[in-house]
Amino acid sequence: MYYFGTTQALIKTYGIASGTSLLAQTRQLTTDAKVGKRAEDTAVLLSEFVVGSVDSERGMRALSKVNWLHRRYGARVGNEEMIHTLAMFVLEPQRWIEKFEWRPMTQLEKVAMFIYWKEIGNRMGIEGIPSTLEELQDWTESFEKVHMVYSDNNRLCAETTMNLYLRNVPRILKHIARDAANSLLEERLRLALGSPRPRWWVGNLVFLLFWLRAWAVAHLCLPRLHEMDVLARPGKDGRLQRDNFAFEPWYVKNTRWMKLSAWFQSLGRLSPSTEYKSGGYLPEEVGPVEYEKSSKESVLNEAEAMKKYAAAGGAEVMGCPFSYSSKR
Repeated sequence: MYYFGTTQALIKTYGIASGTSLLAQTRQLTTDAKVGKRAEDTAVLLSEFVVGSVDSERGMRALSKVNWLHRRYGARVGNEEMIHTLAMFVLEPQRWIEKFEWRPMTQLEKVAMFIYWKEIGNRMGIEGIPSTLEELQDWTESFEKVHMVYSDNNRLCAETTMNLYLRNVPRILKHIARDAANSLLEERLRLALGSPRPRWWVGNLVFLLFWLRAWAVAHLCLPRLHEMDVLARPGKDGRLQRDNFAFEPWYVKNTRWMKLSAWFQSLGRLSPSTEYKSGGYLPEEVGPVEYEKSSKESVLNEAEAMKKYAAAGGAEVMGCPFSYSSKR
């Protein structure tokens, strides 16, 4: 449910018109040919410093690459929009876990998540992040009341993403699947995205399935016997190869098993190959192909500076936010 909450967090950022105007201009999230790689790259970079660690070598290189990509757009990436996106990664997973997981999060878990993401925000150079979880909740509600309004760019980003999510759904089920996805949207967000109102019975069915899942996990499943390890593993050449994907098999190792898995997952459309960089990735290279080489030196230099910042105590000791400047 945490993973599901993070996907909903990304969708919720599409309800802020001041943010989607830039997304529409870059065309990374509004064209079917690019949205799949953009989604996989986002998942790869996030996993390195969220599932992994923001203090790991890989995590710092991944976060530095995110910073490099954001710096390309300068003031067009607004500080308030950055705070809102950060808030979504804290509040949306908590909201979905609270609503549909087999147990709610404890207050300690909620605050720990907030502190972790606040440090990530500091290392991204975001200014004015609220000091407590409660202040972040209040700030987000006030911000969304003013800025979560409809725009054509919101709708374009949402529709392209919806098409990506439904790409592998059989045609006969797509209308129901679209209703199911729209039933997950809060009313303010649904209106801001221009999404149609779902049929009432589809929404009720979706929430019943969520409830049944929570009941089954609580009463029928044994405790996990070992930690889940979803991070990409290094190959002999040090490049990182994935064992799973969501939409397109980017950076997935080219083995018989993964070919078969990808074939079933994509209904026979996709397979790991050099086209999808089956040889793996390095965090500093992830992102639009045209910036793969040009960003590398700057990203590695920033990761080294971030390492020193973290070793000295991070924002708690060095102050915040972390800043880094270099030639782009």
